[in-house]
Amino acid sequence: MKKVTERKLHLWLFEALEREPGIRHFVSDRNSDEQQGEFTLSFSSLPDRDAIQYNRNLLAEAMKVKPAALYFPSQVHKTRIVNVTNNTLTADLMETDALITNQKGICIAVMSADCVPVLLYDPVNAAVGAVHSGWRGTVAKILEKTLHEMNSQFGTKGEHIIAAIGPSVSQDSYEVGEEVVEEVTQAFGAQSGLLIPQPNNKAKLDLWKANKLQLLAFGVRESNIEVSDLCSVKNNHHFFSARKGDTGRYAAGIMLI
Repeated sequence: MKKVTERKLHLWLFEALEREPGIRHFVSDRNSDEQQGEFTLSFSSLPDRDAIQYNRNLLAEAMKVKPAALYFPSQVHKTRIVNVTNNTLTADLMETDALITNQKGICIAVMSADCVPVLLYDPVNAAVGAVHSGWRGTVAKILEKTLHEMNSQFGTKGEHIIAAIGPSVSQDSYEVGEEVVEEVTQAFGAQSGLLIPQPNNKAKLDLWKANKLQLLAFGVRESNIEVSDLCSVKNNHHFFSARKGDTGRYAAGIMLI
């Protein structure tokens, strides 16, 4: 990934997606050139809704769309997926953790503070997806479900997909308890290589690999999968981290142009 400044905002871009002329995309930084405060995009992170809307307006400007064309789901760590159109309402995005669209000019985005944001682009069928995948979403295989939904809605196949796994908690920084270990083992098998055992039945979980396995299982070429390798805990000066006590949220988004 590389860091850029767009319309006075610090943003991060994936190299693979940046090469594609049919889209724009972003991952936001917690810092902005324009203001001293932190650049958070979640209405639940600050009592001042106007400040959040101001940030969203800045982001929309950087993406060259109107604020109304910037869509965020109300995330709940489940597997609901919404196909966004110009007629989609805010109420339609409740309890949703993945967005897809094949309409130009609609920027779909998910928010994070350690969970894995995944961006998807199908240049063959001109479709995009944005997925929020924490451990619950990962074991429920929301990414796999989103890929199948893109196949159903747009005809997307694995060999069409360019995928980007965004900044999020790394395995080295992500120790989980026995409950999570059991669910990961049930979802991916005991030989998945996703867990490094720790004392007291705990383990360190590799969410990046878990999501990459879902992409590969759908037929996405490994050469078309870019992993940011940016840990939100270790790079907390750039990305919010719930594990570090942050209430703010950064975002990852994509749109057809």
